Amino acid sequence: MVSCVIIATMFQYANDTSGWKDDWQFEYRFGAFYIFPPNGVIEPVDALRQTYDLRSASGCQAHISLSESLAAPLSDEQLEEIRTALSAVQPFEIRYGSLRSSPPYPGICYSITPEDNFRALRSALHSTSAFVGVPLKHEHIAPHMTIAEFISLERTNELLQELSGKVPEGTFRCDSIEYAIPNNQFYFERVLTIPLKG
Repeated sequence: MVSCVIIATMFQYANDTSGWKDDWQFEYRFGAFYIFPPNGVIEPVDALRQTYDLRSASGCQAHISLSESLAAPLSDEQLEEIRTALSAVQPFEIRYGSLRSSPPYPGICYSITPEDNFRALRSALHSTSAFVGVPLKHEHIAPHMTIAEFISLERTNELLQELSGKVPEGTFRCDSIEYAIPNNQFYFERVLTIPLKG
């Protein structure tokens, strides 16, 4: 029953792109899977995003991108397959640590470790039929949690100097992932949580 509601919601969003302004946004029409920090962790990171890159903050809460964007709506069968695949993945502790940039691209983000656990989770998700034929365009990108991305390279360097060692760092337990879909204003709404093992 829950998946039917999710799918209906997804069609509602996917068919209303009236507030979308950029061509690249349509790549995310059917949503993707993310890791969202829990309460107590997400608020200060959201505050940083709102302070240093309001455009990024206005599109989504603080998150770690996990999957490629879906190429088509999810079916009930695919959701069940994803649940089964993730039920074999052990929860793990995520550390959001030092700030970094990714030259030549602008922006600053938290480094995310351990990368091996993150990549194993991503691999389990991408092994399901929902991602058959979906190019793994972001596989080479190290896991990260963005603070600012729609900024200049000059501002990137300034923020790294200004914020390094002065922002909250810590850990949180990753025991689930979330499916999020952009609404008609291209704000990603969290619509489904899928637990990991146990």
